Amino acid sequence: MSEPVFYVVTAEVNPAVEAEWCGWWVRTHAPDVLAQPGFMRVTLYRADTQPGEWSRYVAIYEVESHAALEAYFAGDAVNRLRADFQSRYGSVTRVSRQVLSPVQIVE
Repeated sequence: MSEPVFYVVTAEVNPAVEAEWCGWWVRTHAPDVLAQPGFMRVTLYRADTQPGEWSRYVAIYEVESHAALEAYFAGDAVNRLRADFQSRYGSVTRVSRQVLSPVQIVE
């Protein structure tokens, strides 16, 4: 059985659109991503920032396997979802992405 992987998306958001972005992310974007095969859950975190700085959010998606995430990256949904994000918030966000695979699990 393969271990889940984590797809981590960090978005720095201009404070002028933060409330709008958060609403869209919760109501639209996250459910659309979670509807993709292999995606199990997501947690959105907000990093502490100083007043006036761009807000930093980290979304950690749990995906059932590396193969499921690779299938998502190779499919049409990733392009559609990224294009929607870019058209709505591309000029008011800075985004980075990474994949975390387990190396050691300690219980």
